[in-house]
Amino acid sequence: MTIRCALGVMLLVPVLAWGQSSDTAHADTVPVAAVHADSVRSDSVRPPRARADSTVGDTIFRTAQRLAAEGRGDSARALVAQKLDSAPPGSAAYVDALYWRAVVAATAADAERDLRTIIVTYPASARSADALMRLAQLELARGDRDQAVAHLQRIVVEHPDSPNRPRAAFWVARTLLDEGNLPTGCARLADASRLTPAGEVELANQISYLQQRCQGVDTSATAAATAQAPSRAASSAPTAAAAPKAAGATAAHGRYTVQVAAFSTLASANGLRDALVARGYPARVVGTAKPFRVRVGRYATRAEADAAARAMREKKLTAYVTSAETP
Repeated sequence: MTIRCALGVMLLVPVLAWGQSSDTAHADTVPVAAVHADSVRSDSVRPPRARADSTVGDTIFRTAQRLAAEGRGDSARALVAQKLDSAPPGSAAYVDALYWRAVVAATAADAERDLRTIIVTYPASARSADALMRLAQLELARGDRDQAVAHLQRIVVEHPDSPNRPRAAFWVARTLLDEGNLPTGCARLADASRLTPAGEVELANQISYLQQRCQGVDTSATAAATAQAPSRAASSAPTAAAAPKAAGATAAHGRYTVQVAAFSTLASANGLRDALVARGYPARVVGTAKPFRVRVGRYATRAEADAAARAMREKKLTAYVTSAETP
């Protein structure tokens, strides 16, 4: 099995557990990821314990799952649309419905739109980590492993309470190991082991198996490099004139901005802002209460913002275009 297929399998598994019943074991799938469904079945991968989720007992969403699995996607989407229309915008029920609309979406583009809306507009939602997991799966399906790993890393960093976090950390580690980056991969694998609850026996076994590749690997240099990263970034920061062109071409009162992340603590947001500024990006922290959003630049047109986001993604940064806040 290729790493791409394997990663698709493992990313899909946690999602299958949400709202799962005996008649919907493989129902919770995004159409674009259907190429992975046979792999899930043939590998007999068992899902981890179902998370505590308010939608588990929601008859409408479970019915939509079953309809989608039976090939009745239009009916599934109609049910979810009713739920979305009846929920107060911005409420937990609304974000849940938005997420499930992505789950039963007819196209990858439709699914991605709703998932990105969740992580950009509702980053503090309980569904944000779930949306990042599915976005990672979508990126993998289109062959962009770097972006998939970027989404997984966001789960690890930004969602400390998410049940997805241990598995996301594991797959970041596995990808690094498969790319030959043993010191960093082994360090991340140790993180995954530390994050994995005692009850996640299958994941713990997978981590233990991979740790055989880490015998004798010195990860101390990786830890030291991580600790020294802010000072190195500051010392090597480009001048304002040398700042990335797409990020620097901003308007003082632009309608659009590029969001990089959202954090539950101000300290974390300030840390990322400082690192971005050190790299020459006009970054700022938005918000006086969580979520604290880290954004870059202001742009007069959507095209300019899209160009800035593309330039940042080329440098392996997470970047999404959204409406700028009032100065």
